[in-house]
Amino acid sequence: MPANLPPQYFEIEKKYREAKIPQEKLVYLQEMLAIIPKHKGTEKIQAELKTKISKLKDVMEKSKKGGGASTAWYQVDKQGAGQIVLVGLPNCGKSSLLNYLTNANVEVGDYPFTTLSPQVGMMNFEDIKIQIVDTPPLTDSGQPWLYAIYRFADIVLIIIDAAEKEAIGQFEMIKQQLNERNIIFDNSSLNNIKAIILLSKIDIPGAKENIRPFMDRYTNQFSIIPVSIKTGENIESLKKEIFKNLNIIRVYTKKVGQPSVKKDPIVLKIGSTVLEAAEHIHKDFKHKLRFTRLWNDSEYSGQRVEKNYVLKDGDIVEFHV
Repeated sequence: MPANLPPQYFEIEKKYREAKIPQEKLVYLQEMLAIIPKHKGTEKIQAELKTKISKLKDVMEKSKKGGGASTAWYQVDKQGAGQIVLVGLPNCGKSSLLNYLTNANVEVGDYPFTTLSPQVGMMNFEDIKIQIVDTPPLTDSGQPWLYAIYRFADIVLIIIDAAEKEAIGQFEMIKQQLNERNIIFDNSSLNNIKAIILLSKIDIPGAKENIRPFMDRYTNQFSIIPVSIKTGENIESLKKEIFKNLNIIRVYTKKVGQPSVKKDPIVLKIGSTVLEAAEHIHKDFKHKLRFTRLWNDSEYSGQRVEKNYVLKDGDIVEFHV
């Protein structure tokens, strides 16, 4: 069966062959794997790409442990309940948003390119923390590591300056630049990256009128939230939308014979079972678990549940091993 590779594949392959550093090569290999059609005719190529990615990661890890020469490359390890990456054009308000959400102390200027490297903060949402990553503004000359950060985010938060009249133009420019790197966020497929659109600076006179055409055009396609850092308008709605789009649940554990306390939950993907929750706490629980009792705000008040019971947000479990 022929592979029928798209033209973009060969463009990325050319960049891969020209790349000089391992991190950049890794980004292009991952892009090639993302863009390749998934059918029987490409199975061999997919396997080869995965092998190259694995070997390259091993080389990079050994180099890191051995104190190899450093290079201008950034990556952000995920922490907390999820990683949200801010994406936007110059001077759209990303750094101000990071500071507001996380109490970070990132430099903010009324001039473009204030942020030159990733800046990280942790946002409190009820009883969990969510990682927020500010990135340099998106430009035609964006570095490969920047697209790698976008690609592996749990959610990209695309920030549009509502004070500017060309809100639709800003968004389409961002969308085009990311699509060219096969970073798709149109929410039409489970394989695409999740995106929330944030319309910033709506406190500025005329901003709310500016965004009406944008809302009319995209409301049915994306989660869109107009916000103001200055007044705090819709910030809590933004936090709730982030949590919703992470597709996670909070499950609380209870010690035998002690009262239930909703504190320090374990964070799991929606659809996780009792057995997966036990394994999350300790891998041996999967084999040692005898039974589990469950409490929640609806039908359970300490009854036993099966190991394959699908948990819900806010459930309290008591493991017996």
